Amino acid sequence: MRKVVVLLALVLAVSVYADDTSKRILASDEQTQITVPGNWEVLELNDAAEIEVGNETDEAYLIVLNELKDDLAGWNLDKHSRVTLGKLLSSLSDPTVTGPKSVTVNGSPAVQYEIRGASDGRNIMYIHTTVDGPKYFSQILAWTLASRASVVKPQLMKAIATFREVAD
Repeated sequence: MRKVVVLLALVLAVSVYADDTSKRILASDEQTQITVPGNWEVLELNDAAEIEVGNETDEAYLIVLNELKDDLAGWNLDKHSRVTLGKLLSSLSDPTVTGPKSVTVNGSPAVQYEIRGASDGRNIMYIHTTVDGPKYFSQILAWTLASRASVVKPQLMKAIATFREVAD
């Protein structure tokens, strides 16, 4: 049994990292960037997002929405995270939420949740991360089909960890 588990873990690791190349994606407003697997491409996923990327074959998707802190009176990381998470939850059927978890994304404080719920008749696993950057509150929303979560989640987490604001 132990050999089977080790073999499965090895196959999973090879499949997740088979495309060892990566590419940097600059946001449409040129204020943030993220590094994604080389087999991902720019997609049209959300009209309001500054970054929209994914791999349709793997069912791996990620968007970034930036809000300038100077335009938000009385907001902090916790409030931004709760408000944006609330918008996501209101669009799902039967959501379950794990978190919040305090994390650091490329040196910036962040709050992260994992959400599972149904959208358009499909079971989805989301990773909702809010980053408190120098100039922006950035919402990173990554998702895949629930059945693909164990394979795709490592790719999503690796990409999220590379997110950063671009220095002026």
